[in-house]
Amino acid sequence: MSGQETPVTGEPLKKVLGRVAGKLDKKFGIQTTLDLLYFFPRRYHELGELTSFPQLTLGEEQSVIAQIADSSRRRTRGGKWMLSLQLSDGENLMDAVFWAKSQHLINWMSSQMQVGQTKLFSGRPSLYRGHLQLSHPSYQEVSDENLDAASNQAAKVQAQRPEPIYPAKAGLPTWTTQKAIAVVLDQLKFAPLPDPLPENIRKAQGYLEINTALEQIHRPRTRADYEAARKRFRYEEAFVLQVALAERRQELAADAPILKEVPGGFTERVASSLPFVLTDFQQLAIADIGRRLESSNPMNLLLQGDVGSGKTVVSLLAMLRAVDGGRQGIFMAPTEVLVQQHFSTLTKLLGEYAQPGGFSSRGGEGVPIYRLTSSLPAAEKHRTLDALKTGQPALIVGTHALLSQRVMLSSPGVVVIDEQHKFGVRQRDRLRQTESGTPHLLVMTATPIPRSVAMTSFGDLDLLTLKGMPPGRNKVETFRVDTANRTWRSRTWQRASEEIAAGHRVFVVCPAINPGSQSDGEAEGEEGGDVRESIANVSDTVSQLQSQPALNGIEIGVLHGQMSAEDKDRAMANFTSGKTPLLVATTVIEVGVDVPQATMMVILDADRFGLAQLHQLRGRIGRGRFGGLCLVWSGAQPDTLASNRLQAFTETTDGFRLAAIDLKLRESGNILGESQSGRASSLKILDLLADEAVISQARQDAKDLVRADPELEKHQILRAVISRRISEEEQEFLERG
Repeated sequence: MSGQETPVTGEPLKKVLGRVAGKLDKKFGIQTTLDLLYFFPRRYHELGELTSFPQLTLGEEQSVIAQIADSSRRRTRGGKWMLSLQLSDGENLMDAVFWAKSQHLINWMSSQMQVGQTKLFSGRPSLYRGHLQLSHPSYQEVSDENLDAASNQAAKVQAQRPEPIYPAKAGLPTWTTQKAIAVVLDQLKFAPLPDPLPENIRKAQGYLEINTALEQIHRPRTRADYEAARKRFRYEEAFVLQVALAERRQELAADAPILKEVPGGFTERVASSLPFVLTDFQQLAIADIGRRLESSNPMNLLLQGDVGSGKTVVSLLAMLRAVDGGRQGIFMAPTEVLVQQHFSTLTKLLGEYAQPGGFSSRGGEGVPIYRLTSSLPAAEKHRTLDALKTGQPALIVGTHALLSQRVMLSSPGVVVIDEQHKFGVRQRDRLRQTESGTPHLLVMTATPIPRSVAMTSFGDLDLLTLKGMPPGRNKVETFRVDTANRTWRSRTWQRASEEIAAGHRVFVVCPAINPGSQSDGEAEGEEGGDVRESIANVSDTVSQLQSQPALNGIEIGVLHGQMSAEDKDRAMANFTSGKTPLLVATTVIEVGVDVPQATMMVILDADRFGLAQLHQLRGRIGRGRFGGLCLVWSGAQPDTLASNRLQAFTETTDGFRLAAIDLKLRESGNILGESQSGRASSLKILDLLADEAVISQARQDAKDLVRADPELEKHQILRAVISRRISEEEQEFLERG
């Protein structure tokens, strides 16, 4: 490698590898030598190991090490010749088939792949007549076969070296990638890479130097070699990310208002007049937040708690500290339905101290509480905007409308953001850019997040978990309904009519609004936003339910994201009152909607939703004196990702357990920037569940380093690596302070 930029970016791969560079770029986006060096093996083959067939993913190009158990040749009806192999992993069988016009070629291939031999195959597994099959895979010898023929000890050692297996694509089998990497590795002998890990940290933690680690991860001599290399790169990934996040935290260290507890203030009065007793966990959370609010360092806190754990009252008491301090409490929620729900809930919690819209019903001293959404009546919107502009101590509950250029935030003391995953980080920052200092930030989520994920996904925030549930919450049972079973489908609506006859309410949730449309902007299942003709939608579902004999005479309501705010409010009011006790809705009811009479939910095409979203939806029922019943309809085939997700959902109502399962079932998540879900662009081998200790250590090391060298002036290689690995979107996130 040559040139000043190569330690940071590497050389263009086409200068080093020629034609194969184009394949690596097209298939995997690998463009430079450094990209290739950091393209790590998916796994390793060791002597005697075979690939477990049940672990293969259908339709995905993969490398398979298998033993040939049987072989046959025949001529097809179309005149071609076919070689059919039966492969074994020691317990399971899979077919591999090859075609050729020439019998001579088939005979030659048969001689290359004989019964009893172990081969490395690269192909795309599929099901053919119920049997697992590889169609015309590429194949290559594996080292094992040369072991017995090894004439000396050195040859035996070479034959027993672990074989790296790389992700494969059609036309780019693992062995091609392996040879390409070998070319680049050999260059490191003449131009070694500088190490982004500071030497003192690397030695203190006992990690390999970078060039040694790259050699051992790609060309290990023993299992210990590649395990030590993977250990180093797991830490490196965590450390680079945590340094970037530590810089972000450093930038946010501006002055915040000191909000001390005011004896006899609204915080104390409202807390003592609540119609229920706070749980021990709520009191601990309130005390923790109170200590943070008394500091001039801005609170940056992620409060996570399962559905129904009581986060809203905790946030109210935090915002009242701002009101007691002569400032405002700002509460932002993702939908108008949720804003109305929170406005109503907060008003009830304030009790006699509530002054909705700034008006006191009793003429006494109280807490003004305002709403702000884009579709509010002009007069109410004007009152809210005036309150924000003048800095009147008050509570303001709003949607994205709070981010409008018309909104002037003059004295926010505490900003609460509900369901952070519905907002981008840019929007979070917009509420904190005020002339009166940086307000304290409380981010809330009812989607439980494993601690290790929180340290990465929300690395600029501290984490506080609200455990337990308020007393009186009842059990919600969950069952899966196969959409092909007419008896179960019919029984669903009979059960719904029974719930309604008992004075209860029933939700029916659809992923789309109209036939042929995509989801209502919320569904996050494995199919993403793909259009599917048979997808359940509000329009068709209402028509179908109106013709159900079991629901005869029952009024059916509708709620979705394309309705006006007034129509949404009316739909929820009619549902709550029982005028329309069955509500067909999209996921606009996902969070915050609190109807104590709701005891049953039917989720149609449930495989269209992610686990976290299903858990949120289920949290809308069983919130009163009665338990709940959740039925998830799906036609997902057994042993698919969708089916496994639904199975997990029916087995537990523990949101933290579901969060861990969800992380195992899908990719970890783009950890910075606007999306914060989906693909983990900067993580390759770090396991966000298994490597919590590594992430925690890297986080502490990063804090210490940035505290001592805030601009990374003494760590230029590390700074360059951060710039290279963090995408432009992620850089925007990190550079806003």
